[in-house]
Amino acid sequence: MENINRLHKFSFILILFLITIIIVFSLILSAGCSNKSGVKANGTSVSDAQSGSSTDSLQNSSVSEGSSTTTQPSSTTTKLETTTSEQIPSDIQQMISEADKYYNNGEYAEAVSAYRKIKPAVEGNGSISASLKGQIINSYSQNFEDSKTITETARMHYGNAMQLEYEKRIDEAVKELEEALKIYPNYQDAIDKLDSIKSLYKLK
Repeated sequence: MENINRLHKFSFILILFLITIIIVFSLILSAGCSNKSGVKANGTSVSDAQSGSSTDSLQNSSVSEGSSTTTQPSSTTTKLETTTSEQIPSDIQQMISEADKYYNNGEYAEAVSAYRKIKPAVEGNGSISASLKGQIINSYSQNFEDSKTITETARMHYGNAMQLEYEKRIDEAVKELEEALKIYPNYQDAIDKLDSIKSLYKLK
């Protein structure tokens, strides 16, 4: 009977020991799972934070780019308004009109002289902006260059005619004068010289 009681006590102690081991093992496993979950949760949080930070940076960058894009047109518009609001001084406008009149009438030597006076007047005017000065000078530069080319070419033919007349090569001199007048019909020196040669040498 006593042996049976001892066996019961031993069995009870063994069962308690096994239960204790199982509980401890269960606690260890649950603690390990909790740590893994925590790491995963933390990793997700960091990724989310980084992703959110990147998104914010991109948004800020987009806003910044948008701001710079919208300021450029306003700057350009301001410059255009400043340019268009300026007026060409009346005295300079009159000089340009007179030079253009000479040019349109085929009076190229007079046009060259008139156009040449405009640039110093424009550059010496302190009330005009540099931008407007450039626009004024560019506005008549093509007519000025054309006038110079025409007069210089006509004078070259006239000079050739003078040399040919001196050498008694009258027909060639006449051709040179005619060439000068094709280019510059109002070239008075060439007109007078051609009339003089034709009259002197009885040419038609």
